[in-house]
Amino acid sequence: MVEAYPSDNELLNLQSDAETGVEYIPTGTAPYYLHFRRLLHRLLLATRRANDLRVYDEGGLDIGVKAGTFWLGADLVAFAGSTGNTLADDKTAIYVYLDAQGALVTTEYIAFPNMATTPHVRLAIVRTSGDDIVSIADCRGGHNIVVPYAAGGVRATIEAHAAEDALLAAESGSIHTNLGATATVTLALPAAAAEGTEFTFSVQAAQELRIEPGTSAIRDSSGQTAGLYIAASAIGAGLTVVADSHGDWAVIAKTGTWTLEA
Repeated sequence: MVEAYPSDNELLNLQSDAETGVEYIPTGTAPYYLHFRRLLHRLLLATRRANDLRVYDEGGLDIGVKAGTFWLGADLVAFAGSTGNTLADDKTAIYVYLDAQGALVTTEYIAFPNMATTPHVRLAIVRTSGDDIVSIADCRGGHNIVVPYAAGGVRATIEAHAAEDALLAAESGSIHTNLGATATVTLALPAAAAEGTEFTFSVQAAQELRIEPGTSAIRDSSGQTAGLYIAASAIGAGLTVVADSHGDWAVIAKTGTWTLEA
């Protein structure tokens, strides 16, 4: 069934919408065009945020994306808007999104990335054919309401590494292990990370897990020399580091034995 309107009598007596401030045009009002423009003005003000980060058709295979902002943890990321983004032709689905740094991605054809490992903002799914855009499915609505995991609120992301990896500042708050590793694993901390960026490490395979700080220092009781990694190899060893205000990494929790690079 279709959604019902208020009765005709109710509609004729409505003067304004309390939530948005949009005013109804009274019957017989003149000049009507002026009041109609006022109505449009209020409607546009009330719906302006709906235009943030909207993907739109520019003709041919080109799309544009309106400007907008989004929160990544405690960081507000601004996107200035973009035009003239030419898409690949004859694609049943192009997954358009912004990565954690606010860069526009238009070359993903399989699916959106896994949100748990690759934080991003989903904008649209675009279909192309015959040198033209066939459809644009808006995907921004999924970001309007966020439901925490059922047990214990939002959970931290945990990632197992069997080979070396470079961590991103956008992964702050995540947990990293060497589960499944058969050799030494080196994990590089992000350079110039914002104060408060945090990572936790856990040894879950009997192989050496190295935490590489780049040109910074991991300030631990085992040593505080810049540029040297800290390592542990006994299952159960754990370490949590947080970026400080001096460009180094402060150890705020530790279990087991961790040693500084010789």
